[in-house]
Amino acid sequence: EVVGRDPATDVAVIKIDAHDLPAASFGDSDSLRVGEWVLAVGNPLGQAFSFTVTAGIVSGMGRLLAGLPIESQQYRIMDFIQTDAAINPGNSGGPLVNIRGQVVGINSAIASSTGYYQGYGFAIPMNLVRLVADQLISQGSVTRAILGVAILPVAPEDAKYVGLDEIRGVLVRDFSMEDSPARIAGIRQGDVIVELDGEPVQYVAQLQQEVAFRRPGETVNVTVMRRGGERKVIPVRLGEAPRDTTTVARAEPAEFDASAPHETKLGIAVRPLTEDEAAAIEKRVGTGYDGLRVMEIDVWSPARDRLCPSVARRQCGLDIITHVNGEPVRTIEEFDAALAGVEAGAVVSLRVFNPDASAGQGLSRVLRVRVQ
Repeated sequence: EVVGRDPATDVAVIKIDAHDLPAASFGDSDSLRVGEWVLAVGNPLGQAFSFTVTAGIVSGMGRLLAGLPIESQQYRIMDFIQTDAAINPGNSGGPLVNIRGQVVGINSAIASSTGYYQGYGFAIPMNLVRLVADQLISQGSVTRAILGVAILPVAPEDAKYVGLDEIRGVLVRDFSMEDSPARIAGIRQGDVIVELDGEPVQYVAQLQQEVAFRRPGETVNVTVMRRGGERKVIPVRLGEAPRDTTTVARAEPAEFDASAPHETKLGIAVRPLTEDEAAAIEKRVGTGYDGLRVMEIDVWSPARDRLCPSVARRQCGLDIITHVNGEPVRTIEEFDAALAGVEAGAVVSLRVFNPDASAGQGLSRVLRVRVQ
C-alpha cells in the first residue's frame, strides 16, 4: 500500500503486509566522505542477472543534476551522492551501502550518453530520505517551508563581487513568487546567502534542506553578502510551498535577428528591442521588459557560454540585459554609461531576462561577469 510520495525528492513510502522480514539498518549519510567505499545493490537486467552488487567509491557529495526528470521541478531538492559503483537502469530504488552494511542512500540516477553505466552513479542521501519518510508516515504528505527564492551555486565572479574570500554560499537568482517571503523581508536579487541562523551555508542543496524541513511560519535569520562586502542579517518568516507543482519543460529556441548590434567592453554585442519584439514578449509572459537584446558573443568574452546566443550551433533563446550593477539599461547610452567607470579585472553584475525559458513563462537571473 502506498503511504505517500514526494515528487520533489523522488521518494515514496510503501506499507507491506508481512511479518518477520529482515530489515537493513540505516546509516548517517552526512558522515560519508569522498573516497569511502560503497556497494550498490539492485536488479538492473531482470531475472537473468537479478540482485547484482557492485562496489565503488564516493566521488562527490551534494551533486546537482540538471535535467533529471523529477515531477516537481520548482521545489525539488537535488542533493545526490556520486559514486563510481556501477548503477544501471533497474538499480533505481536499490540501496547504496557503506562498509558497515548500513544503507546510506537510495540508487536513483546515472549520467550517461548511452543509457548505461559510464562511471557516474547517483544516490539520494539516506538522511534526506528519512526526513521525507517520517513526514509521509505521520501525515501522508510532505509540508515544505520556503524562502521564496530561485537560487544558484556561487560562481567565482559572484564571490569577488560581494567580497567573499572563498567560493561558497548560494546566489539569489530571482524570486519564485510575487509575494515571496524573502522579497518582503528585504532580500534582493543578486544577494549571496552565506548563513542561516548563524550556521554557514556552503551549497544549494544544503540551504534547500535546512529551509524545507522547518515549519512554515517559522522565522529564520538569513545572512547575505552584497556588493563590496556589505553584510546584512535579515529575518525572514518562512512560507509554505504549494502542494501541487508541475514539470517545467524546455522552451523551443527562438529565432535571432542580427541587425545592428553594438559592441561592448564585455565582448558582447547588444541592441534595443524592436517594438514588435517587445510586444511579442509582453504577450507571451504577461508583462513588458525594457532592456538590450544580446545578439553576438565574442570567442574571448567572459560571458561566453553564459549568455544566449553562446555559440551559433547552440541557440538557447533570447537573453535581454535589463540592469547593470543594479542600474536599469534601456538604451545603448545607458549601457555604456553603466560600464564607463569599470576597470579591467573588475566584476559587474548583470540582470538578465529570458522570455523563452521555463516553458515560455520567462526566467530572470543574475550573472556576474569579470571585465577583461
